[in-house]
Amino acid sequence: MAINFNKIKDPKLGLSDKLTFGKFKDCRICDILEDNYEYLIWAEKNGYVKFQQIVIETIQETASFKAWEAPTELEKTDTYLKNATKGGYIFDESDWYDDIPF
Repeated sequence: MAINFNKIKDPKLGLSDKLTFGKFKDCRICDILEDNYEYLIWAEKNGYVKFQQIVIETIQETASFKAWEAPTELEKTDTYLKNATKGGYIFDESDWYDDIPF
């Protein structure tokens, strides 16, 4: 007896599906996504697997290092100065030495 087409599972892999090949065989995609997203990108680029849209978006979010990096000291200072000048107060050199106790 044949299976109806509407009961066939989507061949694209979701977050909770397992890989069926390679060094991560039988591992769920959500378990390897954080540390080995490069492997998942490589597997899709070479045509080994296809992913659902939610997996693609999660890989792209994980791969964007800018969201995970802490701001540098220059960025912190620059943001502080921009916010301070919006209020009408402009820093000058004497402001830095006003609260030094010696």
